[in-house]
Amino acid sequence: MNPLAFLPASGGYPDRRIEALEASRYGRARRWGHGCRGKITTKNETRPTLAEPQRINVEDLLIGLYVAELDRPWLESPFLFQGFRIESDRDLEQLREACAYVYVDPDRSEAAALSRVQASRPTPRRPEAAVVSAVRRREIEGLFGDDPYPNPARFRQELVRASRVRGEARDVVDHLLGQVRAGGEVDGKRAAGVVQHLVRAITRNTTASLWLTSLKQRDEYTAIHCMNVCVLALAFGRFLGMSQQALEVLGLGALLHDIGKMRTPDSVLNKPGPLTEEEFAIMRRHPVDGYEAMRRAGDVSAEVLEIIRSHHERVSGRGYPDGLAGDDIPLTVRVVAIADVYDAMTSDRVYRDAVPAERAIRILYQGAPQDFGRELVEGFIRCIGIFPVGSLVELDSGALGVVISSAPESRLKPVLLMVRTPEGDDYEKRLVLNLAALDAEAPGRGLSVRRVVQGADYGIDVPAIVRAELETSP
Repeated sequence: MNPLAFLPASGGYPDRRIEALEASRYGRARRWGHGCRGKITTKNETRPTLAEPQRINVEDLLIGLYVAELDRPWLESPFLFQGFRIESDRDLEQLREACAYVYVDPDRSEAAALSRVQASRPTPRRPEAAVVSAVRRREIEGLFGDDPYPNPARFRQELVRASRVRGEARDVVDHLLGQVRAGGEVDGKRAAGVVQHLVRAITRNTTASLWLTSLKQRDEYTAIHCMNVCVLALAFGRFLGMSQQALEVLGLGALLHDIGKMRTPDSVLNKPGPLTEEEFAIMRRHPVDGYEAMRRAGDVSAEVLEIIRSHHERVSGRGYPDGLAGDDIPLTVRVVAIADVYDAMTSDRVYRDAVPAERAIRILYQGAPQDFGRELVEGFIRCIGIFPVGSLVELDSGALGVVISSAPESRLKPVLLMVRTPEGDDYEKRLVLNLAALDAEAPGRGLSVRRVVQGADYGIDVPAIVRAELETSP
């Protein structure tokens, strides 16, 4: 089913590929397959195992298996850590007392234990949509409960936690970009450490981390873009059921994907007008420049290097620098590439204003067969929602609100931070409105989203609203 079927029609969306959005600046992208050197992998080489966690009943668990997720929030369990290897009978007893089933990470489990449990009790693969829907629903219920007008205190607490991790990531990104710009040694280990914190933050609360991706500034694009792509990629990777280890690879590659741009002259990187063919050729060197910088540093894996080098490859073979096509482009690379394109389109750039989120979704979907594969793009749309976090929407009452969160099964009924009344007045005290809970309380009589609108058309600054929420947080 077309995931855009429920998106309110707004018209005027040309049927074009993603590259056409920037055609006025870059010209048409050409396949750059000649003269390629230093490919990281070939068809016969082994890429990282990205096995999905497997659901296993607690009665079938064995010592040596790695528990990646529970059937309930971690905070409702007796376990101190989110993710651990079963090491004793006591661990087994606690799991059997607390849970009916868990998700085991094959990549981090002992091979012998994994083989025994698979041989004795074959387990089905994780049902992506059902599991993600349940996790997101529990997350939203934990933040907002089932009250149509919930108290935002818990959400603001999570914002503070997510903001601390984001601040730490910003410091690391600024440091790394400065190192590359100065031609110095790059500290990849420090970046890996902050990615582990980001993975934990996304696992704990995707909503708060995604909300902070609305903090964008035109004059600080590269650093903020790197962080946002990391958060979006991690949220999508979690949606796809990637293991903790795979998420750390994904997140590090996403955080470093544009590091090569620090070798691009500012006159090209920040040029407000169209690029010449020569300038475009310089711009297209940044994946290889980033790859070479991190390869010399020696602190990151081949899988991370592959993400850095290949995030502009497309399944049609028309990407760069190596003209890879189809399955030669690993899943991790395509996940980061989708996050990269989505955040780039929805951000203000020196040469154009941001594209509305729902238009960016349409462009992604229209270009999916040639760029990333339709199934993966549809998954991304299900992950971020028809009304992505940070979107400004108008209700059928005429009131305006910013999307805070939404569950997959109620994607047309998000949670909103209301910013303007139906009469056009600003709220003196901002109200949180849970449209799904309101509809459940009065079926058929609740409010609905009429359309997505642009803040500039109403004098509403969404990043300023996000900052204000942080300032009012405890």
